[in-house]
Amino acid sequence: MVSHLALTGRFPLAENFRETGFFIPAALSPGDQEAALLLATAAIEALDVHTGCLHTEIKFTPAGPRVIEVNGRVGGGVPEMLYRAAGIKIVELTLQLALGEEVVINGPVSTNQIGYRFFLQPPAVSATVAAINGIDAVSDHPGVDSITVHQGPGAVLDWKDGSRNHIVAVVGTAADHDELLEVDRLLREAVTVTYADVSHS
Repeated sequence: MVSHLALTGRFPLAENFRETGFFIPAALSPGDQEAALLLATAAIEALDVHTGCLHTEIKFTPAGPRVIEVNGRVGGGVPEMLYRAAGIKIVELTLQLALGEEVVINGPVSTNQIGYRFFLQPPAVSATVAAINGIDAVSDHPGVDSITVHQGPGAVLDWKDGSRNHIVAVVGTAADHDELLEVDRLLREAVTVTYADVSHS
């Protein structure tokens, strides 16, 4: 039996398919949610998986939802977002499954708020980070739990490294999807990054 815990939404990718953020729960209509869950169930059953935690990525196309991939693990950032949104400790559930215990959840689970994780990506260039300003404007925003600088001044960036080159990561909660969009806007407008030795090669 397949139990779906949650649907994760994603913000549009930066150039060269780099992650910019994701959140739980996704902002889907009831019809799209049902279609995504049905497709995820079909993919899992086709793989004949009976035990474990999976992370299934689905893209909505003009021809309908399509499976991108099925991962045999919990998705990155999902435990923190799910706990913030619904109080569910997915690592504990995973350990119960590993011990052979039966875990059945009639999901997607209800949520009290939105858990999110944002990434501020640099331009698609090779460069050196010279300065970062505006971090306090984001860290002081209600609902922001943490903002971590991953590529500080002096860091040498290569666009070919993909999503791993993000400048900062922001983790927190929002009351609704409108508030979520406000945090995303604040991150992209308040934080400014200056680069040196820029190369487009």
